[in-house]
Amino acid sequence: MKKIVLVSAALLTFSFLSAQKEVRNANGSYYKQCVRFRITEKLSDLAAKQKEAQQFASPKLAADDGAPAVKQYNQSYNPNASTVDGAIQTTQGRKENKAPMLSFDGAKGQGYVPLDPNGMIGSNYYVQTINSAFSIFDKTGTPVVNNMDLNVIFGTFTCDDGDPVTMYDRFADRWIITEFQQNVACSSSGNIDTMMMAVSVTNDPTGNYYMYYFCPDSSDFADYPKYSVWADGYYQTCNCQNDKVVVYQRDSMLKGSKNAGFIVIPFNNTPNGAEGFFCPMTMNADGQLPPYGSPEFLMYFNDDNWGTGFKDELIMDSISVDWTNKTGSLGVYDSIPTAPFDSYFSAGSRRDIDQPTKPGYFDALDGFVSYRIPYMRWGTHNAAVLCYPVNVSKTPTVPNVTGGTELAGVRWYEIRQDTGTKKWSIYQQSTYAPNDSVNRWNPSIAMDANGGIGLCYSVSDKTSTYPGMRYTGRTACDSLNMMTLTEGIGVAGSGAIKTSHRWGDYSHTSVDPNDGVTFWHTNMYSEAGAVASRIFTFQIPTPCPLGINSISEPQITLTAFQSGNMLNVKGLGMALTGEMNVDIYDALGKHVMGKTVKPGSNRVETTFNVQALARGIYYVRLGNDDMQRVVKVIIN
Repeated sequence: MKKIVLVSAALLTFSFLSAQKEVRNANGSYYKQCVRFRITEKLSDLAAKQKEAQQFASPKLAADDGAPAVKQYNQSYNPNASTVDGAIQTTQGRKENKAPMLSFDGAKGQGYVPLDPNGMIGSNYYVQTINSAFSIFDKTGTPVVNNMDLNVIFGTFTCDDGDPVTMYDRFADRWIITEFQQNVACSSSGNIDTMMMAVSVTNDPTGNYYMYYFCPDSSDFADYPKYSVWADGYYQTCNCQNDKVVVYQRDSMLKGSKNAGFIVIPFNNTPNGAEGFFCPMTMNADGQLPPYGSPEFLMYFNDDNWGTGFKDELIMDSISVDWTNKTGSLGVYDSIPTAPFDSYFSAGSRRDIDQPTKPGYFDALDGFVSYRIPYMRWGTHNAAVLCYPVNVSKTPTVPNVTGGTELAGVRWYEIRQDTGTKKWSIYQQSTYAPNDSVNRWNPSIAMDANGGIGLCYSVSDKTSTYPGMRYTGRTACDSLNMMTLTEGIGVAGSGAIKTSHRWGDYSHTSVDPNDGVTFWHTNMYSEAGAVASRIFTFQIPTPCPLGINSISEPQITLTAFQSGNMLNVKGLGMALTGEMNVDIYDALGKHVMGKTVKPGSNRVETTFNVQALARGIYYVRLGNDDMQRVVKVIIN
């Protein structure tokens, strides 16, 4: 969320693109183009001219701690609601979980609190952003660009206002780095009115970027932005004053068009009242893009503890955009009842999570879905995983502003959509809260190419556990509704943090697109009482059909290469015997061709005639309901 920083108005001068096109639609949606565009120098060259981001003498706090423009947490409370969790897991799993494969320090930044750590793994690099700096690492954890101020990318006229988000568009093999800005291009209203998006020109995050400046709504304080990748756009939500979804023109941005635009789709579905903190989340395509034109889904939840008239449920809205007519629409798609939970903590005081040394309670980040919602396409169904913190204290929840009586666990879900009926339902759900008095919050979740789930989170307690990072997981064939791995330690915290009640705001888990099974996670922790960021990697057990219960190197591989007019596809290491689909998609998610094959001798080999395909990037997917692998190929 937004942080405090001051800058001279003289630094904010730049040229706008002329003749900005705008389309207003009868349903309230509207289309606009970017207000400024440029192509940066190579990031490696820019970084070479700069020093590393310098630490402040003392930490600086986030501006929205007292900003009246930002909607705050829900203050209401229903004393008659049940506080008993209906799907709680009170013991750790028993399957083997090993230490992280890698664990290394992330960017340090200048000392803003919270850090807002997030990052993604790509084909060759890991890119991490925090408030308000970035680092680029190779896959061994060695920094290539280390702890640079984000104004290296966005320009010295910016104020580094914060909330950066890193995305890796695996389907285009590109990087997107974002940050918001106050009073730059749109107005002098004091609002967060400019969204800055840097799109890498190639798959090298140290190279050139297409730099876009967008102004979705100059009247809005668009705090806490969240982004996702979908076939027809880059989707953004926020804790907005004016509730909306913004869809950015993905195909034009990837081409470096200076006229790339966006569609704003307003809505009025806020679940917890006009004063409640509300940041819904859209799904992020992992594994394979949905077919072009498939609706995106907006997700949030209701909680009966918020007041009378509410019930425990997941809400799904459907979003569609039409770039030809420059319009978009959003409507309620479904509501899904859940097992009972209590997401209410302390009336917005942000004094929810204990640490051993006082003073120092932390914000539980309650009331909204945690970042991200990974979406995976399988054979007969599509799947998405999501999570958020809940209150699992044994005493009834009461409005509490002094802190220290709550205990946080992580409610997580795997939901599935039948590809025939298009109906979504909960496949499994649980609250991970081992009975050890340790708080688990600020979670992030992802699914690997074998259907396994990795869950990462912050930990802290009142006696001996300083703020640190842990993880667990499960394989696709384990008993439902359980995290079956023993708990792993990403990094142990040391020392109490006394600078702020704010914590994290973001954490981020992604899966290596090359092997499909290595989880990469980033979060913040206490390093001798100072806030710091960490990155670590892990895997969960190999696919169930192989009969292996310990972690090992990935054994399933997929390769694709062109020889003349033929594309050769080879999959190795598969102990599966059922039919599998081999499909080819373009970079926009459009299905090009496919066939059904059956493995023999633990392998699949087949060919496609690609003579009629245009030159470009394509993706080959091999999979069924039990596993999948996706590999990029360039057709010449």
